[in-house]
Amino acid sequence: MANLPSWIYGDDAKKLAKATEDYWNELNSQLLWWNTIQHSTDASEKILDLLAWERGVSRLSGEPLSMYAKRVQLAHVNAIDAGSAAGLERIFRRLGILAEVNERVSGFDWDQVQVSMLEKNFAGRERMILELIASYGKTCRRYVLNAMTAITTAEVCGLVLYNKEVVG
Repeated sequence: MANLPSWIYGDDAKKLAKATEDYWNELNSQLLWWNTIQHSTDASEKILDLLAWERGVSRLSGEPLSMYAKRVQLAHVNAIDAGSAAGLERIFRRLGILAEVNERVSGFDWDQVQVSMLEKNFAGRERMILELIASYGKTCRRYVLNAMTAITTAEVCGLVLYNKEVVG
């Protein structure tokens, strides 16, 4: 094996090797940064806006940054689940909303889909729920939102006597 000619020896060669290795490690970390930040929920708001634009998500007025980041992060998975009743239920569940999606409900037209959820899940999230249905629901369907509330009642029996005499 022949020795290749070299103009650098000893410590100088080690310094050059270290500098080259540091340069490529820095370059590698900068190239992989974008891949890492795409799957993060703690990215800055400007980065989230870029990712949201790329994924077709728009921030709703008054939406907390954490919910916006979660919707941006889940956009690809939600797009895969779009278009089916079970998929729409999974989309709602990922965002912390318990909902039941029913197709072909008796008493409704064939193209109507009933989305039932508790009122506490619906309150304050109306715009987001409508946005999710518009983005991930079936395009040729009409959606009927059904907000339910739990009521506890106490029944009491008693006798009420009422006499009124009308003189005319």
